[in-house]
Amino acid sequence: MRIGFIGVGGIAGNYRESLRKLGKPVAAVCDLNPQRVEEIAELEKASPHTDHHEMLAKEKLDVLFVAIPPGFHTTEVIDAARSGAALFVAKPIGLDWDLVRRTRDAIQEAGVLNQVGYMARYSDITEKARQVAGDRSLAMGVGRFLCRMGASHPWWGKLSLSGGQMLEQSTHVFDLLRYLVGEVQSVQAFGRKGVSSEGIADFEEVTVCNLHFLNGAVGNVTSTCVARANDGFAAELFGDDLYLHLTMDTQLRGNVGGEVIEFTGVETGYFRQVEQFLKAVEANDQNLVRSSYADASKTLAVTLAANRSLETGKVEEA
Repeated sequence: MRIGFIGVGGIAGNYRESLRKLGKPVAAVCDLNPQRVEEIAELEKASPHTDHHEMLAKEKLDVLFVAIPPGFHTTEVIDAARSGAALFVAKPIGLDWDLVRRTRDAIQEAGVLNQVGYMARYSDITEKARQVAGDRSLAMGVGRFLCRMGASHPWWGKLSLSGGQMLEQSTHVFDLLRYLVGEVQSVQAFGRKGVSSEGIADFEEVTVCNLHFLNGAVGNVTSTCVARANDGFAAELFGDDLYLHLTMDTQLRGNVGGEVIEFTGVETGYFRQVEQFLKAVEANDQNLVRSSYADASKTLAVTLAANRSLETGKVEEA
């Protein structure tokens, strides 16, 4: 299995570490930063490239990880799909809805196995929450992503490159609620800019986004990039005699039908998402994937609607 990377910064290191644990070497790496790509190529004993077209033509890869910031996406995933490689794409999958739609269609046309890096779908506590909730109806799902980003980050604080916190970070929360509660019909978001004295971001640094699900459930996602907070990535589920609290440090607690739930998981999902992807590749079975590109495009549609609502103040269809 010949594995390659387009983009070797940030989250790519996490993916490469998972591949090392699985005993899967990296054959080729590509990045626009020539110094960085040479360093990673030396570490991985892989071929370095600064042009993904060249890499795809020369390397004949079976698997490709695409790990680039959302605002930098062009045709990398489309080109990779047409090369026949199985695709693992870091979230979020872009900022340009038309490009994402064309990419989704190209993947379908190529018929290549594909997955997007929504690791929370693969965590122990997510699996346990689905198990204990069973077929009970969920009436409400709420979540949060609370952190403090550094003002010196090269692209994250720029709306044109990251898409803002809801689209780039809190996308994990929106996606988890979609996975556990159901599809989102509409959203309404509010936020505030200029909170940080350091100028962390040029977009809203605190936001709240209300959700209306197609099945009638309601929800909310709260986000900030200016405050250090414990339990910063978490979700809560509510239903008739049901309450579940998930903290993405592997803790699940609550009460379902009078039964107290106390569960500590081991796997956060970062490793298992890569492990599961390679199992799907080896079996050539898209059904083993919990987060396809087409499904991830639905999460992107929700966060794009949330960003539109920040501008209009109105309810926006997802």
